[in-house]
Amino acid sequence: MTEQRKIHKRAIIKEHMARRVEVIIVVVFLMISLLHLLRLFTGAEIVIVGTVIPVWTSLIGCIGPALLAGLYWWSRH
Repeated sequence: MTEQRKIHKRAIIKEHMARRVEVIIVVVFLMISLLHLLRLFTGAEIVIVGTVIPVWTSLIGCIGPALLAGLYWWSRH
């Protein structure tokens, strides 16, 4: 195998890995967004060190990651 082929093969592998990482990032952001949306609908209570976190904070937690996932996906395609 020539040196040029090795370099080309590495570039292809690197591109495939980048796509996989991209999908993982988008899926994680969307899962966070969906979990916050679920909390909005169920009204589940979150208590951290005795402090109740208001449900309205999940609105930000739903919209923010969804926007980040969409913007990231859009910027890469």
